[in-house]
Amino acid sequence: MREARAATRQHAKSSVEVEQVPTGTCPECDADVHVDLDVDKGETVDCEECGVQLEVVGLDPVELDLVEEEALDDDDDEDDF
Repeated sequence: MREARAATRQHAKSSVEVEQVPTGTCPECDADVHVDLDVDKGETVDCEECGVQLEVVGLDPVELDLVEEEALDDDDDEDDF
């Protein structure tokens, strides 16, 4: 009986810990994206559902935005001709 109670308490503790993990929503596929408790603005995370790279732009609540690749400067190419 003690083992069952201990297992129940452990399960309840695990459930609470999971609920406290901060999550944001992927703007690409609307999946929940879990972030570390000590995440800072500007850090990047990957969406496990669609694989895009996301930047943490807000902390309370967690807000995520797509990481934009730096645009190539096409003007430099024109100078070579």
